[in-house]
Amino acid sequence: MDQEPETPGSPEEPAKSPAKSNNSQIINHLRRYDEGLFTGLIFCFFFLAPFPFVTGFTSQGRIMYSLYDLPKFIFLYPAALFIAFLFVFSLAYHPERWQRTKSFLRQNTGLKLLLLLFGLQALSLTGGLVKQNGFLQLFIYFAFIQLFIALAILFQQRRFLHASLLGTCLSLLIFCPLGILQFFDFQLPFLLPIKGPASTMGYRNPAAHYLVLNLPLAAYLGYHYWQQWQTQKREELKRRFGQPAKSLLFAALFLMALIHVFMTTTRTAILALIIYAILFPLYYLVGKRRSLSIKTWGMTIAMTMLIALLIIGSLAVFPKTRARIMRSVNRVGSTSILEARQYHWGNTLKMIEDHPLLGVGLGNWQFSYPLYMKSYRKDSCFNFNVQVTRAHNDYLQLAAECGIGALVIFLLLWGRQFFRVWKNGHHDDAGNLNYPLFCSLIAFSIIMMFSFPLQMGYSRMFFFYLLALGEYQK
Repeated sequence: MDQEPETPGSPEEPAKSPAKSNNSQIINHLRRYDEGLFTGLIFCFFFLAPFPFVTGFTSQGRIMYSLYDLPKFIFLYPAALFIAFLFVFSLAYHPERWQRTKSFLRQNTGLKLLLLLFGLQALSLTGGLVKQNGFLQLFIYFAFIQLFIALAILFQQRRFLHASLLGTCLSLLIFCPLGILQFFDFQLPFLLPIKGPASTMGYRNPAAHYLVLNLPLAAYLGYHYWQQWQTQKREELKRRFGQPAKSLLFAALFLMALIHVFMTTTRTAILALIIYAILFPLYYLVGKRRSLSIKTWGMTIAMTMLIALLIIGSLAVFPKTRARIMRSVNRVGSTSILEARQYHWGNTLKMIEDHPLLGVGLGNWQFSYPLYMKSYRKDSCFNFNVQVTRAHNDYLQLAAECGIGALVIFLLLWGRQFFRVWKNGHHDDAGNLNYPLFCSLIAFSIIMMFSFPLQMGYSRMFFFYLLALGEYQK
């Protein structure tokens, strides 16, 4: 007797249930659109991040609206949490990403240092005068720690990394021309005049810091696309005509941002630019020490001369910036970059001396400073018209608010990035991203010495972005 053919429901070949089949289709759809979603999301986040810093003034100079202090609440921090939420959701249907995440959480030393710093910041609130402000600062750090973890994992795929670089650098395409136009008396109704005490994106300092931190990344993209064009096969050149155009675009953005930095006359940004311009050729030369050749020496000398010409030429074009820098050099301590900061720093050291372990509480420096404004020397910048709210030195402010231990952990975390860049920079397969990352790390370190980027929205986000760029590399 002929046997009946096996049905899908027979024990030998059990059929998939409709529910499981539907779940499989959903997972396949999610995987299909996952890369496009995160590529667009990361690009939009880094492209739009500087936008809320535009401060609105009327043409007569009267305030129309201001978003200088609001982006941390209306865009950056909620957006960071949203990206982290989608990243966690994606782990359910992306097993490879889940494995990388577990490995990162278990093995990454940078994350452990960051969480230890976060714990010390939370512990410092036990003695804080105003705990509400401290809790707000903790929430901000929590949001960016989530973003750091998500980006460090996602950057393992180069398309996500380049989406962030493209978004970061293309934002220069909007702000640099607007800022340059203002310098030539083209006053736009929603932007502050660059000749006054402020410039594009609000106050002058954050604008210049934004520019000097993004300069190296724009230069990297210009070089990256140029190298891609050079390495294409001859038969593919006709189809790759867009590569040199992209290279020229980012080279132009680099030059516009450089010009814009000197227009702002912000000394911390110019000092950061000069120092990493000096150190960059040396870092390049040391990184190539295993294959030193006439070509390597020639590239180093050419880069040094080009950077020197750009800086000297910019100082020659903008006499106000040159005069301000010369006053800083000739009159150290009065109208220099150390102007007034000596009082902030001296009084802050007294604060650290009285609270060495836990500090005065995260976010509480401004509330404790009036008690110390005369400890070292009377702060002439603190009176009925002006109240100092930041120490103008992120290292000292961290030690004063969270204790010396927190500062040590922070220096280990930050120093780790330089170590990784140094280590990866000795290998050709690590990619040229090590060079711009080195410059941005140097710039951020110098700005933290004289200003307060860790207390501000965009630059604080950029700090965690640099951590993610440094930690993603194997």
